[in-house]
Amino acid sequence: MSILLVSPIGDVDSSVNTVSSSLETLKGKTVGYVFNQHISVLAFWRQLERIVEERLEPKGVVKVYKSNTWAPAATSDIDRIVSATDFAVVGVGA
Repeated sequence: MSILLVSPIGDVDSSVNTVSSSLETLKGKTVGYVFNQHISVLAFWRQLERIVEERLEPKGVVKVYKSNTWAPAATSDIDRIVSATDFAVVGVGA
């Protein structure tokens, strides 16, 4: 008989962090949204998007709505948000 020990410590992706420049204003910029679609915040998120779009009048919008609330957003989706937007609004757990 053997015992298999499994480490509870996960593998962490290493990343290079750089400081991005700050924006003078958010008005007229392209906004990105990353939302996990958790049922408890659906109404809030709709209102948040509406208010951002009314007050900031973005020139473009890129949305990533995850199909699985608990899984991380796909790297390709995050790359798309980073390359196509000036700033992003990211929900908790996205």
